[in-house]
Amino acid sequence: MNFRDIISGVAFLILGCTVVWVGNGFDAGAAYVPMGVGMLMCLFSLPLIFKGVRQTLGASESSSIATPLIDHPGRFMATVACCLIYYLAMPTVGFYSTSTLFIMLLALVLGERRPSVVLGITVGFIILLYGLFAIVLKRPLPVEFFLVS
Repeated sequence: MNFRDIISGVAFLILGCTVVWVGNGFDAGAAYVPMGVGMLMCLFSLPLIFKGVRQTLGASESSSIATPLIDHPGRFMATVACCLIYYLAMPTVGFYSTSTLFIMLLALVLGERRPSVVLGITVGFIILLYGLFAIVLKRPLPVEFFLVS
């Protein structure tokens, strides 16, 4: 039987609940983003869990095909490594520089080779981050390494 959707859904549900719980301790202005993201993770994990349960209960023993939990282990490990490097580099390098490099590197790791697409996604995402954190929420982010005096 295929339990991939159930496992992924439960993992995202637990992670979403944890993010909401941790975000609840933030002050009112800073709590919006983590609590919103956590609630969306919880909300979107439920259909995934239900889909997995329905498929598992509906599948007969003869038609079940064993599929791996992770289709591309190399890409998965590269994504985890990129996230870890991003987390470690952000306080030193700066939020926008690290985010720019992270998005571009992750797009390449996941197989996107068209420079215009990678650049467009990167620029759009950085503009979205700037608008959200600097303009809407007015939250300070780690300063860029080249602006530190």
